[in-house]
Amino acid sequence: MGIDVRPATREDTDGIQHVAEQAWHSAHAPIIGTETTDEFLERYYDAATFRSLVEDDESLLGVAVGDGKTGNEKTEADVVGFVGASPTDGDSETFDLGRIYVLPGRWREGIGGRLLSHAERMVAERDGERIRLGVMAENERAIEFYESAGYHRDEKFYDERIDTSGYVYVKEL
Repeated sequence: MGIDVRPATREDTDGIQHVAEQAWHSAHAPIIGTETTDEFLERYYDAATFRSLVEDDESLLGVAVGDGKTGNEKTEADVVGFVGASPTDGDSETFDLGRIYVLPGRWREGIGGRLLSHAERMVAERDGERIRLGVMAENERAIEFYESAGYHRDEKFYDERIDTSGYVYVKEL
């Protein structure tokens, strides 16, 4: 399995959107429901949003590109995961990791860890000192992932957009 992690380009936006839709339905719909998931994706994860992130000099958007295999089918290289971070408003030393997703069929292959490491390196190169992120309180798989990567729970929050509680995790770089 050859996976390349690199900065995203405009050509990656359709693949990024596909990964977001698949991952949100697999990870979040069981927690918040399919209808809320669809509404959230339509509002915050459309192709225009991803194109603007690619073009935004302050945001970091990386992709994992691989063999695109699903089951016995193998396709040409395609986006199998992505990560996005941006400076926190008013705090250039802290970056918010707003997005990190991998195609569900590729979970547990180490792709998420490679994407997270990529984001941490990019943040450090921009003189960032810490990364913050939010995770749904019921998303035990994600909580385990972040804690195993050295993130610690900082506070609890409530997200009105999706009517669920979550935790803020932080890692000092």
